[in-house]
Amino acid sequence: MKIVIANKYLYPRGGDCIYTLRLMKLLQENGHTVIPFSMRHPRNIQTEYDEYFTEFIDFHEESKNISIKSALKVASRSVINLNAARSFERLIADTRPDVIHLQNIHHQLTPAILGAPVKYGIPVVWTQHDSNLLCPDHLFLRNGKPCTSCGEGKYYNAVRYRCKKNSFGASLLAALECSIHNPTRLARHVYKFIYPSEFTARFMLDLYGMDPEKVEVIPHFLPYEEIGSTARAYFFYFGRLSAEKGIETLLKAFKKLGGSRLVIAGDGPDRGYYESMAHSMGLSNVEFIGYQPPESIKILLGGCIASILPSKCYESFGFTTLETMSAGKPVIASRIGALPEQIKDNDNGLFFEPGDHDRLAVLMNKLLIDPAFAEKLGENGRKTVKEEYSPQKHYQKLLNLYLNAINSKSPKKKLDISIRMINSIKRKHTTGGIEV
Repeated sequence: MKIVIANKYLYPRGGDCIYTLRLMKLLQENGHTVIPFSMRHPRNIQTEYDEYFTEFIDFHEESKNISIKSALKVASRSVINLNAARSFERLIADTRPDVIHLQNIHHQLTPAILGAPVKYGIPVVWTQHDSNLLCPDHLFLRNGKPCTSCGEGKYYNAVRYRCKKNSFGASLLAALECSIHNPTRLARHVYKFIYPSEFTARFMLDLYGMDPEKVEVIPHFLPYEEIGSTARAYFFYFGRLSAEKGIETLLKAFKKLGGSRLVIAGDGPDRGYYESMAHSMGLSNVEFIGYQPPESIKILLGGCIASILPSKCYESFGFTTLETMSAGKPVIASRIGALPEQIKDNDNGLFFEPGDHDRLAVLMNKLLIDPAFAEKLGENGRKTVKEEYSPQKHYQKLLNLYLNAINSKSPKKKLDISIRMINSIKRKHTTGGIEV
């Protein structure tokens, strides 16, 4: 099967990018031809399809140039990117894939690229890694609290409350983008919207009245790797350093704890603020170590007591939860968003209510003084990852979806692909696993 995978970046920049790269590898390992589409970027992995990639635009740099020309460039490229649409059509025309799987295309590639698959009659499935289609600020958060005021397409509320960067202009542009790319309108050209959790799928169904036939829940996966526990030396947070992630709650809880260490890995717009806060609170045993590559995160997980996920926003899926469980370590998380679908309280992790630093401190102390209980939670978490989030389980669900999407456009094509796949499996079996 020939599968186009589109994501705005093609290097391990964040959760959506890491999933995209893992998915590409998983599909290739199962004998499929993967055709990537992205922006050009110096950190991208190199592929034979790079010539089709659209030009890179750095919105952060463009926003520094205060001019009408720059503002129009940002506005046009972030809502309807015609250059990306033309590049994508050229890729589709030259490769003629069987199915297209969109990932995070917002702001840079934009849904304008949907024109090509419509023109060539190629089915599209689209994984929603965040809430960009539903919330102009994509966080469902206002003044530090969960918010669904833009439900049922009431995007004007984002402008009213200046939800995007506390800016009227940025909020207006974000609301305009959501209005133009309304999910019910996009659904005409998308076979299925894929959500990684039941929680996030319910937003599309309940808040926006999407046809249930257009929504599929397929949790992400984690390639299992045995990570040895080397010590119990510190509590650990790894992720983005921004207000919605609840770092302030974590620091307040840790101050009550005392007698341990807290290691914070990651970067973000509020890192300086949290470093100053820790200093003003007299927390000399808190270390901010900045961005760490995946291999370093594994080592750090192996040496921690537990990882803390103190989010105040609706998490769509907790990759950090799975990575912690894979290391055989417990997770202490706020009870919000999709996290209760992954964590069972007192079985493979512990919960506290968002913002409740007193309760978080109690739970951290519980794991600090009871290593046997912490070990039990960690082992149960390891079992959860192996049984519920395996690559093969994810692949089978996705393969069925791809075949059904193809069948919706061309039943004969689905039959031909199924026969080719069966023959390929037979050849692998008779040649010792080598496809001929």
